Amino acid sequence: MTPSLQRDITQGSLARNIWHLAWPMTISQLFFMLPSVYDAIWLGQLGPGAQAAAGLTMSVRYTMISVLMALSIGGGAVVSRYVGAKDQDKANLATLQAVVLMIAASGTLGVIGLIFAQPLLTLAGADADTLPLAVRYARIIFAGLIAMEMVPSVGSVINATGAPQVMLGMTLLSTGSLLVAEPLLVRWLGLEGAALALIGSNTAGMLWGLAFLAAGRAPVRLDLRNLRLDFPMMRRILRVTLPAVLQRGTPNLAMSLLTRLVSSYGAPTLAAWVIVRRVADFALIPSMGLSRAAPAMVGQNLGAAQPDRAARSVGLIARAVTLAEGGVLSLLVLFAPQVMALFSRDPRTAAIGVHVIRVLSVGYLALTLNYLFDVAQAGAGDTLSPMVINLVALWIIQVPLALLLSRPLGLRADGIWLALVLSWILQAALMGLRFRQGRWKLKQV
Repeated sequence: MTPSLQRDITQGSLARNIWHLAWPMTISQLFFMLPSVYDAIWLGQLGPGAQAAAGLTMSVRYTMISVLMALSIGGGAVVSRYVGAKDQDKANLATLQAVVLMIAASGTLGVIGLIFAQPLLTLAGADADTLPLAVRYARIIFAGLIAMEMVPSVGSVINATGAPQVMLGMTLLSTGSLLVAEPLLVRWLGLEGAALALIGSNTAGMLWGLAFLAAGRAPVRLDLRNLRLDFPMMRRILRVTLPAVLQRGTPNLAMSLLTRLVSSYGAPTLAAWVIVRRVADFALIPSMGLSRAAPAMVGQNLGAAQPDRAARSVGLIARAVTLAEGGVLSLLVLFAPQVMALFSRDPRTAAIGVHVIRVLSVGYLALTLNYLFDVAQAGAGDTLSPMVINLVALWIIQVPLALLLSRPLGLRADGIWLALVLSWILQAALMGLRFRQGRWKLKQV
C-alpha cells in the first residue's frame, strides 16, 4: 500500500481531513467533467443536430446506468465501514465483489443499449431528422459502456476508502487521452469519431485504475488470486444498492422525460438544454468535489463508532459548498453569453441557453445541497430515505408541474425551467431535514 495514500480520517482535524479528501476529488471531478465540455465544443462544430443526437444518447445512457451509480454507492458504503473498522481482509473482499458486480452490470446494459438503440432513442424523443445521427452515436457508446462506466464507478468506491488520488489518476489519464484523440477523430470520422474518442480515453483510465488496485497500491486491493463470487458479501452490497437504484434511477428517468418534453420545442431548444446541462455539470465541480468527501467521512467515522464526528463533518462541508458554489454560479450568470458562444454558432441556440442558465442558477445552488445530504446518508448505508424524497420531489412535484406549466398554462419551455427550480428547492429542504433527524447514525450495513 502506498504510504501517501494512508490517512486515518476518524481522528484529528475535521477541516484538514475534509481538505485531504476534497482537493483531489475536486480536481478529479474537474477532469471527469472536462471531457463532457470538450466534447460539446467539438460537437458544436458539427451543428445543432450532432449536439441533439449526443444529448439524447446521454439521456438514455444516464437512465440505464442508474444501476451502476447505485452499485458505486452500495460498494462504497460497505467498503468504507470495513476500512473504518480496520478490517483489511473484508475491505479487500468487498472491493473485489463490487468490481465484479459493476463489470457484469455494465456489460449487460451495454448489450441492451446496442441492440435496442433505435427504439430507446425514439422513446427519448428523437425526431426523424435526429434519430439516424443519434443511433450511429449511441451504438458506439453502448458498445464501450464498460469502459465509460468503470472509471466513475470504481473511483467512487475507492474514494470512500479515503484515497481519492486513485480516481484522480484515472481521470487525468482519460482526459489527457481525449484532449489528443477527439480533434483527430472528429475531423476524420465526424460524429462517430467523437464517440470513439470517449470510449478510447475511458478505456485507458479504466485499465490504469484496475492495474493500480491489483498491484496493491491503494488502501484496498483487488486480489485476483482469490477471485471468486462471494454471495454473502454481494448481498451486503446489494442490500444498500437496491434502494439506491430507485434513488439514482428516478432523477435520471425524470430527466429523460423532461428531455423528451424539451425536444418538442425544436432542435435549438434541445441543443441549448444539452449545452446548459454540460456547462452546469462543469460549474458544479467545486461543490461536487467537496460533497464527495462526505461518504468517506460518514462511513469511516460510523465504522469507528463516532457518529457525532460524522455529522459535524457534513455540517462543515455544507457551509463550504454554499460559499463555493454561490460564487461560481454568480460568475456563470454574469458571463452566460460568452459561455454559450463557446458551444454554439447558432444565434437562436445561444440566446435560449443564456436564458436557461439565468433561470436555473438559483435551483442549481439548491441541487448542490441536496446532493451533499444525499451522498452523506448514502455513505452511512441509508439509501431508503433519499429514495423516498426523490420519488416525492420528482414524481409528485417536478414532472407533473413541468407538464402543467409548459402546456396547459402555456409557458412552453419556460414552464419546464420553473418546475426544475421549484422541485430542486423542495428536494434540498426535505433532504436537509431528514439528515438533521439523524436516523442514518443507527444504520447497519
